[in-house]
Amino acid sequence: MKKLYRVKFSLIHEGCWTSKIDDRVITLRLSQYNRRKVHVLVASPKLIVKDLKTSGNVDDILKFRKMKGGYVIEFLEDLDTTISGAILESGSNILEYRNVVKAGVEKWEMITTSKTVVNQFSERFKVSNLTVEEMKFPELLGSGLTDKEMLMLKTAVSMGYFNYPRSVKAKDIAESLGVSKQDFLYHLRNSINKIISSYDLG
Repeated sequence: MKKLYRVKFSLIHEGCWTSKIDDRVITLRLSQYNRRKVHVLVASPKLIVKDLKTSGNVDDILKFRKMKGGYVIEFLEDLDTTISGAILESGSNILEYRNVVKAGVEKWEMITTSKTVVNQFSERFKVSNLTVEEMKFPELLGSGLTDKEMLMLKTAVSMGYFNYPRSVKAKDIAESLGVSKQDFLYHLRNSINKIISSYDLG
């Protein structure tokens, strides 16, 4: 019977776009673009297109959208030399991932069913602060957010929607995601409701 593991590590990936980043940048989504490229969607408080273009592993900037409080940027990076590529190559062994880049350091957290994946990451990349802890299945179920709800929530947090005062309006976030304001708010409220409901507050 397979077990679940929560894995956390950090790294400085020389030559990667992340090594040039000072501010906090969050990876919102990774997907395979073709056999050799990863499609990456990030949220950044500053326009980092120049840093991306001069990085060895970024192949193309697909588009970027200016938002109140920051930017949402889409680009392609190499599948073979990046953590993003390694995550996608791991297939269903990696169930969930999160990445925050700040001051040139990538901080990753992932949930996996395979310790072999952890060993492969350790051998392939110079990871530090590696922790691996077994987790129980109910922890995985967590809040039960859909992909769309998670995307709306992550984007709202990264763009400063919950800051006081707000850094960005709901319509600006919705525009960056290509959805209506009502659709954004509907999924955002659902995500918050599910998270709060997942805790026993009684």
